[in-house]
Amino acid sequence: MPAFSSGDLTPRMMVLGLVIQQRDTVAGVDRRLADQFASARFSRGSAHKNLPSLAEKGYVRLVRKGPPDEPTLDCYEATPKGVELLRGWLRHTEMPPAIRDSLQCKLEFLEREDLAALIQLVREEEYAYTCACDIARSRVLREQRSRRARDRPVDWRIRLGGIRSKDEATLWGLMSQRLERLRDELEELFDEISEGGVDGG
Repeated sequence: MPAFSSGDLTPRMMVLGLVIQQRDTVAGVDRRLADQFASARFSRGSAHKNLPSLAEKGYVRLVRKGPPDEPTLDCYEATPKGVELLRGWLRHTEMPPAIRDSLQCKLEFLEREDLAALIQLVREEEYAYTCACDIARSRVLREQRSRRARDRPVDWRIRLGGIRSKDEATLWGLMSQRLERLRDELEELFDEISEGGVDGG
């Protein structure tokens, strides 16, 4: 059984990818994980927890030990085995892909007394996705202005970053729209129950 599945989006796979991008200390990888995958909200200390186990499996190696009282200054680099694993992950997907949505599951098990709380949860998620979409769109505009200001061809990685930001803005925008529609329908149901328009039993 492989150590990772092809759809693995755990911090462990993201930590591996970051070390492949550049060798780094545990603290550095944790910082980059928080910066580059801010919306994923991986827990603090993910690199501290995952780098030693990645090293045990041979995907990364310790290249410089930090002081005994500062394990976050241990420095790691990727191994060919780790690079091969990430490349396999990039190029492969399980078919059909697993599609899991927590709100769909919550709607399946919802009871009448939970409806108001779920509406509030959907409202908060909608707000979070709307803010994330606005941030991503701002980043897209900055990247576009920066690209126009250059008088030479753009590096492919910079261009790829722009594509990623556009896709992120689209994804968060669609999620925000979906949640707005869901909230509207749930609020309508709540009102109908309150007014006796549907059976509230």
